[in-house]
Amino acid sequence: MAQPSHSSERIVIVGGGFAGLSAAARLAESELPVTVIESSKLGYAASTQNQGWLHSGAWFAKAHPELANLCYESLLQTVAYCPECLEPGFGGMIYCSLSDPVSLQTWEKAWKAAGIPTQPLLTGELKWNMPQLERDAFAWTVRLPDRSFRPDVLLSQLAATARNAGAEIRSNTTVTGLMMQDQLVEGVSVGANEELPSRLVIMATGAYSVSRFPQLYQAIATEQSNYRLVCLKTHLRAISPGLTVDPFCIVDGVGMNHLPHPGTSVFGTSRWEVVSNAESEGVEKSEVEIIERQLNQLFPNGFDEQVNVHDWAGTTVQAMHVEQIEPGNAPLPTIIDHSQEPNRIENVLSIFPGRATLWAHLAEEVRTTVLEKIGSRQAEASLPPWAIMT
Repeated sequence: MAQPSHSSERIVIVGGGFAGLSAAARLAESELPVTVIESSKLGYAASTQNQGWLHSGAWFAKAHPELANLCYESLLQTVAYCPECLEPGFGGMIYCSLSDPVSLQTWEKAWKAAGIPTQPLLTGELKWNMPQLERDAFAWTVRLPDRSFRPDVLLSQLAATARNAGAEIRSNTTVTGLMMQDQLVEGVSVGANEELPSRLVIMATGAYSVSRFPQLYQAIATEQSNYRLVCLKTHLRAISPGLTVDPFCIVDGVGMNHLPHPGTSVFGTSRWEVVSNAESEGVEKSEVEIIERQLNQLFPNGFDEQVNVHDWAGTTVQAMHVEQIEPGNAPLPTIIDHSQEPNRIENVLSIFPGRATLWAHLAEEVRTTVLEKIGSRQAEASLPPWAIMT
C-alpha cells in the first residue's frame, strides 16, 4: 500500500449508512482510528428510504442459493444484535402463490437446501390476520422468517457500537473532494476549507460516490475493469392507514410484496430496473401500474376513500464482478480496491452491500481487506457484537 506524504493513520469512511457504520464499527474494534463522514443525517439515503424488509433469502433460494444463504445468516445476525429494530407485533412473512399449487414443492426444496426454515399457517390464520385480502385467490401459503424492520433503529445501534469502539462520526458534513498527489489519495477535503489527511479512504455512498467522484470509476479503453457498476431502480407504494397486518410476498411473476409499518402498508415488487443514471429517482407510470394491477387483484373491492397513497422510486448503485451473477438480479457484497482497477488510484476502496440486509457480511469483508491492505497484525480482533454464538 502506497504511503501518503503525511503521517496520519486515520481511515476515513464516506457515508453513514449500514455499510459505512458497520465497517466503522469493525475497524474501530480492531483499534484503528476511524472517522465517518455523512453529508446529511445518518442513513439519509438508501438505508432509511427503503422498504424496511429484512430478507430471509427465501425469494432468491431457487435462482441464487448463495445469496439466499447469506441473507438468512444476516437476518439471524441482525435479530440477535438489534431485536429492537423489528417492527413489534408482526411475525414472519407469508409467502404465497395465486395460481400455481405445484410450485410449492419446488420452493420448499430450494428453501430446505438454503437452510431457511418454514412454518405452515394455522387453520384460519390467513383469515384472522389478512381479513381485507381476497383469500380465495391463494393457491398455497406458508410462513418464512423474513421480517419488517425499522432501518433507523438499526442505524442508531450501529452508530453507538462504532462510537463505543472509538470511531468518530460526523453527520451533516460534506466531502467536497479527494486530496490527491498524482494517483495517490492522501485524504479528503471537507466543506470549504478543511482537509482530513488519512492513510485510507473508504467510499460507502453508492450512487453519490459515482456521481461526485467519477474519476474513481472512469473506464480506460485499453483495459477491462474487474467490476461493472449497475444502477438499480425500484418503485414502492405506501398506503395509510395500513390495509393488513402481515407481511407477504407473492412468488408469481414480479414478486409482489407487502411490508406493514405502524399505520402504513408499503407495497413493492421484487423487480429491479437497470437504469443508466444513478440519480434517476422519478416515478415511472408503467412501474406504478404493475403495483396497481396486483393490488386490484388482491383487493377487488377497492379501498376506503379516505386512504392516502404515496408513490416513490429509489435508485441504488451496486458493483458486480464481471464473473458474478447477471447484473440487476442479485448483487452480492463487493469491495473495489481502486489500486487494482485500470485507473490505479491508491489508498481508496469503494464498498457496496449488494442488499442493505447484508451489512454484517460486508463489514467483515471490509475489515479483512483493510487489515491485509495496511499490513496490520491485529487480525485476531474479537468477534463482532452481531456474531451468532454456537
